[in-house]
Amino acid sequence: MRISRNLYLSLSACAAAIAIAGISPAAAQEAAPQSQPTAAEDEGNDDIVVTARRSDERAQDVPISLTVLSQDTIRAKGINSATDLQNFTPSLTVMGDVRRNQETYTIRGLGGSGGAGTGSGPGVVGYFAEVPTIASGPGNFYDLASLQVLKGPQGTLFGRNTTGGAVLLEPTRPKMNVVEGYADLTIGNYNRRGGQGALNIPIVDDVLAIRVAGQFDKRDGYVRDVVTGVDYLNRNNFSLRFGMQFNPSDSISSYTAVNYIDVDEHGGGSILLSVRPGSTYAPLLQPYLAQQEARGPRETALSTPTFEKAKTFLALNNTEFRLSDTLTFTNIFSYARTRSTAATDRDSTPLPIADLLGAFPGSYNNNLRTITEEVRIHYDDGRFSVQAGGFFLTEKSLEPLTFLTRNPLQAGGILGGGPIILPPALQTALGVNGPLLPAINVQPDASVYGQSRALYGQVQYKLTPNLTATAGFRWTWDKFGGTITSYQDPASYQVFNQLAALGVVTPAQAAQVIGLNADLCVYDAFKAVAAGGFPTLKYPNCTKPSFNGRSDGPTWQLGLDWRADSNTLIYAVSRRGYKSGANNPIVTLFLGDSYPLAAVRPEKVTDFEIGVKRDWTFGDVRARTNIAAFYTAFDDVQVIQRAAIAGADILANAQKARVVGVEAEFLVMPSKWVTLGATYSYNDAQYLDYTTIAIPAIPSALTAAQPSRDLSSTPFTFVAKHKFSLDARVGIPIAESAGDLSVRATYSWQSRQRVASDPQPLDTIAPYGLLNLRVEWNGMFGSSLDAAVFGTNVLDKEYRVTANTGYNNSGFANSIYGEPAQYGVQLRYRF
Repeated sequence: MRISRNLYLSLSACAAAIAIAGISPAAAQEAAPQSQPTAAEDEGNDDIVVTARRSDERAQDVPISLTVLSQDTIRAKGINSATDLQNFTPSLTVMGDVRRNQETYTIRGLGGSGGAGTGSGPGVVGYFAEVPTIASGPGNFYDLASLQVLKGPQGTLFGRNTTGGAVLLEPTRPKMNVVEGYADLTIGNYNRRGGQGALNIPIVDDVLAIRVAGQFDKRDGYVRDVVTGVDYLNRNNFSLRFGMQFNPSDSISSYTAVNYIDVDEHGGGSILLSVRPGSTYAPLLQPYLAQQEARGPRETALSTPTFEKAKTFLALNNTEFRLSDTLTFTNIFSYARTRSTAATDRDSTPLPIADLLGAFPGSYNNNLRTITEEVRIHYDDGRFSVQAGGFFLTEKSLEPLTFLTRNPLQAGGILGGGPIILPPALQTALGVNGPLLPAINVQPDASVYGQSRALYGQVQYKLTPNLTATAGFRWTWDKFGGTITSYQDPASYQVFNQLAALGVVTPAQAAQVIGLNADLCVYDAFKAVAAGGFPTLKYPNCTKPSFNGRSDGPTWQLGLDWRADSNTLIYAVSRRGYKSGANNPIVTLFLGDSYPLAAVRPEKVTDFEIGVKRDWTFGDVRARTNIAAFYTAFDDVQVIQRAAIAGADILANAQKARVVGVEAEFLVMPSKWVTLGATYSYNDAQYLDYTTIAIPAIPSALTAAQPSRDLSSTPFTFVAKHKFSLDARVGIPIAESAGDLSVRATYSWQSRQRVASDPQPLDTIAPYGLLNLRVEWNGMFGSSLDAAVFGTNVLDKEYRVTANTGYNNSGFANSIYGEPAQYGVQLRYRF
């Protein structure tokens, strides 16, 4: 028997814990099976509540462009990651580097980020339960109340400011007075085994309820290493989620959530695509390129056993105090800990040319603690509404961040004259595999920190019952920085003793190279040579170079929306977006703080958007059309300049740019048996004024002079000019008592996508389309059991999903390919 409100308020926490353990099977049976809307009802998204304006409302009532998906739609369309999400969201692109799970959102050409300590920040922010956090990668897209993608600058209502948009994951919150849940199992090819489930448990009538959910996904990889047999791009992750809803009175509502994600996968099976003739390693790489082209994109050969390991923990509390019928105070607090390490093979060959080996054993490449605090007050009397608040974010590395990288050993060490290339006989004599000798660079201690503070407010006023004006303003203050230490592994240079024993070098030469390079402090050596001196500092007496910066700027919004009738919303909005400035530590180390590329200016964006949202009824036919057009102007847009220093890309500013675009979403239900949907976006993104800054030759960094280049009139990277998706669901007439049987086909297509700002071979991802098929039988024979047979990418299209465009810089380029054709069976039981 559940406990009444009055009795609960007089009990201790211990008694409440006893009540949790004492739920009887009879109590669970009192709740009726969870009702399941028909597929057509769900497609209409009529009941999806969104929080795009930090209050609950229908998506059709929000005067901005957004895409919203329910959990059932996510399931039906097979959306398991952000890469899947982009296929069904206008203007959204999700790209990664050679790490498959390092996904980056780009909306309307805006996105990307710097890194913790270097500033910049994300252009598109992911939110979980109104807390800015990591929302890409595996383990996020389950047991959601809604998934919302907001387009355009955000900030006058949100915790974190953005220039491109926001992706909101709203988990299903615990429900009072009902036991419900589901269990879902998926089995498929590539040894696919996946499952998810949730259980909602009421503890005290109208006062306390909890919800526990979990997910796991395992699958073999689809790219095989022909040397080691390792299957790259596999899936092996799980996540757990706990939610508690506590309503001690009619005026207080408190939601607490804990979310944990664990990823332990083999990493990306990158494919070598091109080699630049005349580059340093071209003669060695060309045979491997020929072998790779003969193998195709489902096999590779790497020198590094790549992997991706990550653990993410998030705890949050969102408490709302209803001070009166018109006034609400909200406090949102979160604590997050992210730890990850990864190994990548940057050259995608068996040669040790550019490899990240991961962190020290027991350590991490990334070990970041993030705390956020947001307070917000909301007044709404029906005609006048104002929301105002403050936001604070602080992040820092809790332990030293460590890195091990591998590059070819230089003839005289890192400051010597080029790589050592061994003839076959010498390879045999030394017992090494390949013509290059690997050298390890050790970073035993790096640290980062960042902080963001903001004050914001937004006012809505009904000029007439159907015409509403909106105005908002925000100011954000950011600071960031960090330190780094690096030295050369002494064991890498002991090979010179072997070379001396073989008579290749003299013992004196071997001793000189080892004495100079073993434990040599890398950045101190670079600085010494650049200043005309001689490197002498050895680990652990290295200096610890530091980098830091500050930035601040405004965000604003002006809008007008008109409810023409109960089914039509017309709106116009203009917004200013701000993204923090940044720094380039590598430029500071080699060229000093005063060099123009050391500091990166804040990104400033001003957009104008008009749109119409309309629901239609023609007899028994229902339809929906949502259309938006926009123009976005940029000043100092932050871009990656692929002219690198010491092998590292740098962040820079393009002076001016613009994006012109259109987004549309359509839905037609001609009958209860047929649902037709479509999305489309057009984005013409172009730099208007973009001249790169020249980089001088840096002998200590083995970097040649890189002249200034005029890239004006070139298109943005990571933006498809055209994207569309088509979705058709056809119900199969069967007896109503037998359930709901349907066939679904979904096709998504995008035009070519530039991935490098400077022209080079394969600088564009070719157009591609993906076809998914699904047969679904819900409520089988009147039960709570659903079954589906599905196929994704059924035409087995080969397409690229990442890009490492180093052709003009390092002399080679590579990529990761998307998932091949997959099929499987999915079962779900609802209760």
